[in-house]
Amino acid sequence: MFKYIIFDIDGTMIDTEKAVNYAYQSIIFKKHGRYFTNEELLKGYGVPTPISLERYGFTDIDAALKDYYHYLIEGFKKCTAFEGIPEILEKLKELNISMGVVTSRCQYEIEIDSCLQQFTRYFKSIVTSDDTTLHKPNPAPLLFAMDKLNAVPCETLYIGDTVFDRECAKNAGVKFALALWGSNNAENINADFFFKKPADLLDILKL
Repeated sequence: MFKYIIFDIDGTMIDTEKAVNYAYQSIIFKKHGRYFTNEELLKGYGVPTPISLERYGFTDIDAALKDYYHYLIEGFKKCTAFEGIPEILEKLKELNISMGVVTSRCQYEIEIDSCLQQFTRYFKSIVTSDDTTLHKPNPAPLLFAMDKLNAVPCETLYIGDTVFDRECAKNAGVKFALALWGSNNAENINADFFFKKPADLLDILKL
């Protein structure tokens, strides 16, 4: 049914919630003198880091980024892949499924993630926020990844954990699977498929 599988990273392949929250809250406290609530943090989710920082009230974005990355590198050292991700990537490779990544991370955030680096060999295309002017939920990054994979919409599946991922897939004309293991807002996200575990992907490949 699908010949091309494209993954989001955070909340989909790698459990980075604690690392990202730690980094953001550390610099937020230094600037605002308090930690943000979960609701306040939500306004910075699903977009490239510089945009998140602007939404959190930072004006000197370059300085804030440097500070943020200092804490993020610390947090990344404790991150792990979600259970079942290594196995599903290996299985998809065996099935000759072309795989890609579309993320709101920049290239530097890919490079400093020691956990993610063990999986990059599986992907023929890794599209970051550096690659397109427009970002999720705009379809531009997903369309760019598909172009690099020579993929067509009807044969492509995007797997993510947020409404931004869902909208990106919808706007690109591809099917979307919600990674329930990493989603914090699953009850409010419509999807074509709902995966409780990564191996559930194999069931729809048999359709």
